[in-house]
Amino acid sequence: MGEVSTDTLIVGGGPAGMMTGITAAQFWPHKKVLVVRPESDAVIPCGIPYIFGTLGGTDEDLAGRAPLLAAGGQLRIDSVERLDREDRRAWLKSGDTVRWERLVLATGAENFIPPIPGTDLEGVFSIKKDYDYLDALFTTLIPRVKRFAIIGGGFIGVEFADEIRKRGIEVHIVEMLPHLVQAAFDLDACVAVEQQLVKHGVHVHTAAKVDALLPDEAGKRVGGVRIGGQGDLPVDAVLIAIGVRPSVSLAQQMGLTLSRSGGVWVDAFQRSREDPAIFAVGDCAHKQDFFTRKANHAMIASQAAAEGRIAGMNLYALRQPRYNAGSVSIYASQIDGLAFGVAGLTQRAAEQEGFPILVGESRLPDHHPATMPGTTEIYCRVIFAADSLQLLGGQVLGGPSTGELVNTIGLAIQMHASATDLASIQFGSQPRLTPSVHPLVAATGDALRRHFEGVYATRPPG
Repeated sequence: MGEVSTDTLIVGGGPAGMMTGITAAQFWPHKKVLVVRPESDAVIPCGIPYIFGTLGGTDEDLAGRAPLLAAGGQLRIDSVERLDREDRRAWLKSGDTVRWERLVLATGAENFIPPIPGTDLEGVFSIKKDYDYLDALFTTLIPRVKRFAIIGGGFIGVEFADEIRKRGIEVHIVEMLPHLVQAAFDLDACVAVEQQLVKHGVHVHTAAKVDALLPDEAGKRVGGVRIGGQGDLPVDAVLIAIGVRPSVSLAQQMGLTLSRSGGVWVDAFQRSREDPAIFAVGDCAHKQDFFTRKANHAMIASQAAAEGRIAGMNLYALRQPRYNAGSVSIYASQIDGLAFGVAGLTQRAAEQEGFPILVGESRLPDHHPATMPGTTEIYCRVIFAADSLQLLGGQVLGGPSTGELVNTIGLAIQMHASATDLASIQFGSQPRLTPSVHPLVAATGDALRRHFEGVYATRPPG
């Protein structure tokens, strides 16, 4: 048992922790930066579903440690079991202790397992960001499965369904809401995702509540899913993908304030309320919506990495250009050629919040001319505040360019762009790479046309 000292101790080595470490080492080169995480080999969280289909193995989804080490940071494989914020000391599982000046909690989240019978049966699992765990699923469990059920129809459930069915496995998604990905998208996009999955053989059960997981004849392994009012669905394995909850046991141990949503309360620079030397980033940190300041439950790697950059830059002095102005939920995914993405508020969410809105739409080929090989249609819907014309959000259905278009919408939101700003943006155009008219510009033009029809209503002559 020994003791080491560091200037910055980061607990957790996922996207948030590693990005904090890289940024801290770059901006504070005279300070020692130590990341402590239990995993020797960490996986890229967003790539986990693709291990089971497209990538074909856990080794193809490893997150490298080289950027942290190249920046001058250090990595230790261990677990932090206790923290004392008065003494500035951490106790590790190995028995060693670490002294620190600045502490960053990047402890992530824990899977939510519903309180229904049967979740402890063999063959029932959730997704953990752990190499050995995922590798065992890939090599041992999945090859024995013929009928597979996924409880939860969000992004993880949908992506897993598409990947698992590529292995010739019969896949069922069971979702309690009326539609898949309903929490993130408007109805038309939800229906498009469902139709694409069904087209490729996935069985979709919506408005379906799971009452229990049933054992097989031997009584040890899962053998079925009991759906309320719909009977029993025989299966060989079940993935629970309902959601996650912030992992905050260390924060609670130190008496840090938690928000109502369960995450560590942080300010715009990711600092805890009780101690400006203690930061929290990623899934364990509270998030507020960019527009409403309500709790935002978007736990995604890109948001975690952004918070890591904010914390890393502001560890020893506040740098006003880098702060957290609120979370803009930006998602994108793809199911066998159909890409779908969203940034900011959907039309339904904006209406529910009470925003008077203006909506614009465009449907365009993503190359020009439309006869160019590989051309697909791209649909873009944008939502503006009707009074200020500020961009509130956007939704995209299309091909490979969907991801970058959604990112562009997300950037425009964060830059407080208005419809008049976007209607005149300049963009590059190349037949094999882009449409001749930018979908965001076209959709914005549609919104402005609707707006000015109301403002300058014309009357027929005479």
